[in-house]
Amino acid sequence: MEVTTDLYSAVVSSFGGRLASFRLFNYRSELDPDSALLDMVTDSPSLPLGVVWSAADGRRLDDSEINYRIESPLSTISGDASTTLSMSGRAPGGEIVTKTLVFHGNSYVIDYTVTITGRSGGPIGVVWTRRLNPAGSGRYVKEGPAALVDGKLESVSAADMDEPESFSGSISWGGYADHYFLAAYLADEAAPMKLTAEIGRGVGISTLWRDGAEESVSYRLFIGPKSLEVLRSVDPDLSGAVDLGIFSIIARPLLEAMLFLERFIGNFGWSIVLLTIALRVVFYPVNKKQAEAMKGMQKIQPEMKRIQERFKDDREQLNKEMMDLYRRHKVNPLSGCLPMLLQLPVFIGLYNALMQSIELRHAPFFGWITDLSQPDRLGSLPIPFVEPPGIPVLTLLMGVSMLLQQRMTPSAGDPAQQRMMMLMPVVFTVMFINFPSGLVLYWLCNNLLSIGQQYFTNKQKA
Repeated sequence: MEVTTDLYSAVVSSFGGRLASFRLFNYRSELDPDSALLDMVTDSPSLPLGVVWSAADGRRLDDSEINYRIESPLSTISGDASTTLSMSGRAPGGEIVTKTLVFHGNSYVIDYTVTITGRSGGPIGVVWTRRLNPAGSGRYVKEGPAALVDGKLESVSAADMDEPESFSGSISWGGYADHYFLAAYLADEAAPMKLTAEIGRGVGISTLWRDGAEESVSYRLFIGPKSLEVLRSVDPDLSGAVDLGIFSIIARPLLEAMLFLERFIGNFGWSIVLLTIALRVVFYPVNKKQAEAMKGMQKIQPEMKRIQERFKDDREQLNKEMMDLYRRHKVNPLSGCLPMLLQLPVFIGLYNALMQSIELRHAPFFGWITDLSQPDRLGSLPIPFVEPPGIPVLTLLMGVSMLLQQRMTPSAGDPAQQRMMMLMPVVFTVMFINFPSGLVLYWLCNNLLSIGQQYFTNKQKA
């Protein structure tokens, strides 16, 4: 049975009452606009939408062998229209299992009710499954069972699981998430439940359990993109699926700002550039103070060396003379570090915002940068340690900008420290080679703005 809405096409199989396909109309599996629609259901030995329950003797039963009878009056709906698909069948133990799904024309949410008559009580579990990625969770992201437990996102990487895991508490929703998409069962309100996570036959299995003697359990089943706007429109708690890290209080408004800018500009690359400029403007006084402090430290380097040489065998006197030196020249050795620490949460927050934004998926910038969620590559020249192949032009420009920035920045007197700092551009270039181009673009813009600010600071202090 197939149901088509404005947003997706769902195919429900009568055997096991499973989802055989759930293709999203607004998302492609590949960058090529002619590629297949993204399917939230992967071909695997175990398809999603299963139901499990406990027998009187403690055995776990499921509906995988039930051949359901399906009834659905409409197969195509649009706008505010809805259609109800009902299916029922008898389990080997005699229980009658009924699943009712209400599809809506303009929503990623399906109203889902499971009724099991003839069972002996105990918990009922609703299941979502997905075939594991043979390459693992990827370089930067993970996929697997996830839930909002006691107001906190709990998740586990299915590819890295050695044994079953579980989360218990007041659960708002539970299901299965990957980097950009989510399938989640939402309760009407947070309630004591348990989410179990396990691996079976190369498939990640997420089961949300609700205890009680009732015959029925009801959820809203969300199957769609992890877009803040979409998730919030369904349920504010569901937006917690976008994992923005420990600085989410900073990352979330930054992500919102980027989305706001894109509505006017129409290009996420330029939105990142403008957002980076805006942050530099906000932190201009802090960065200016840092640059001036480093310039001041550079000026007193010759005198510092003389003091260090003169009192190298008297640590107490050395410290006293150094403090006097700082006082005379009104230099604070910590003033160059504190601004950097103040900005660190913002940098990490923006990093997480760019990493988690589904809007960057398949979003072009210009020229060879056709997908801001993927590494930038010009051509397909094979280069060691560069995957996918091609010349990482944006990353190389970022490395050059870091090198130029290091040369312009007042250096410390310690030669070993100077050499270490000059290695940083090389280290960052290697590290960023396989990063998404959106992140590299942000870092490059930040470096260029730092170079400009350092230039004017050096010119003023000359």
